[in-house]
Amino acid sequence: MLRLSLAWRISLVLILAVIALQILSSVAFFVRRDAATEAGFRAPLPDQVASLATLLDGASAEQQRLVLRALNGPSFDASVSEAPVPMAEAGSRIGWLEAAIRRNLAPGDGREVVARRSGPALEGQPVRRGLRRLFMRDPIEIIVGLAGRRSLVLRPADSLNIRLFGFPSGFVASLVGFAVAILAGLAILRETRPITRLAAAVERFGQGMQAEALPETGSPETRSLVRAFNAMQSRIAGLVQGRTFVVAAIAHDLRTHLTRLRLRVAMLPDDAMRDRAERDVEDMQALVEEALAYAKSTRSAAARAPVDLVALVDDIARSRIEAGAPVVFTPPAEPIQVLASRLALGRALGNLIDNAVAYGGSAELSIEAGRDEIGIFVEDRGPGIPEADRERILEPFERLEASRGRDTGGAGLGLAIVREIVDAHGGRLAITARPGGGSRFGIVLPA
Repeated sequence: MLRLSLAWRISLVLILAVIALQILSSVAFFVRRDAATEAGFRAPLPDQVASLATLLDGASAEQQRLVLRALNGPSFDASVSEAPVPMAEAGSRIGWLEAAIRRNLAPGDGREVVARRSGPALEGQPVRRGLRRLFMRDPIEIIVGLAGRRSLVLRPADSLNIRLFGFPSGFVASLVGFAVAILAGLAILRETRPITRLAAAVERFGQGMQAEALPETGSPETRSLVRAFNAMQSRIAGLVQGRTFVVAAIAHDLRTHLTRLRLRVAMLPDDAMRDRAERDVEDMQALVEEALAYAKSTRSAAARAPVDLVALVDDIARSRIEAGAPVVFTPPAEPIQVLASRLALGRALGNLIDNAVAYGGSAELSIEAGRDEIGIFVEDRGPGIPEADRERILEPFERLEASRGRDTGGAGLGLAIVREIVDAHGGRLAITARPGGGSRFGIVLPA
């Protein structure tokens, strides 16, 4: 479904409103003329010229003067010449107008009809072309033969297109309004362009957490919004980097102390106490490593490159299979490529596979490619995840198993790391129930 931006919607409303106004005014004018003259939808100017010539043929001199006096005005000049219809140069004649006048004459009426431009073409000057001809129209002259080798000479003062179709001046104003609407639409597009850039910058910042200063352009309100966004993303990026630095520093110091503690534990004389102490040290070491991995995953988006998704999933699955894990992968028939960080995407997929094996007993991998999205799915045959808990388990340090013991699960950071990596790639992590029991985790990325 086509989704138009705010600027395009406003512009289309303006343009469609003007078009509807033009159509309604045109229909109303022609219907009114049809009822008044029974002329149907004929063009007024050719119809009037043919009717006037027929009327003057049988009129007396006094009647001719009365007709011409009633017809002449500021926008129309008509006169009867005692000279026959003159010859006109082919370059100055308006052939389609002559044909239109002849079609309105009675059948068999073979009188001469000449419609020509009476401007530079008659004076031997070159005829205007292109835009000059469009905006600087030459006056026209229509000459129709009358009985007795006379001729009717008409000179419309208005533009030819207005006189030909008989549109009132209000319709011409609507044409100007249509042009103004187009210009207004272009102005709206220009004014909303900073908002479009701002929306794209918000999306990029949400994926990579990297501050990107936007130029402060547009209206005062838009500039104020962009300025506030620039300041906000700088503060957020600084907070994230500061948190990562603190976690990395703590992890580094803890590693040093854990190494010393491991050495002291190894010298304990009691084997049972030494084994318990070593397990505690290993748990502390794993917790520190997971916390550091989560902090790094939320810092910024890794560099991306085209990745053979089928080969990546096959490598990860094969390494688990060789280690004795019950993992099955059914590759698609054709290769599939995505733009991603191979290392980060591999870590996210590895976390899902390890969770499926640990909590569901096995992992079944598959890839589904659509036109807009590509999904990597990991299914297990475990007890499943209640729908109310599917969003909660994606938060850091959240686990369905509440004992917090290392023997029954990790620190609750695995799925949080997966979600951060997938979000950084512009995708989403989908959790659904597997038909027949179990859970289905999907990493859905843009195609």
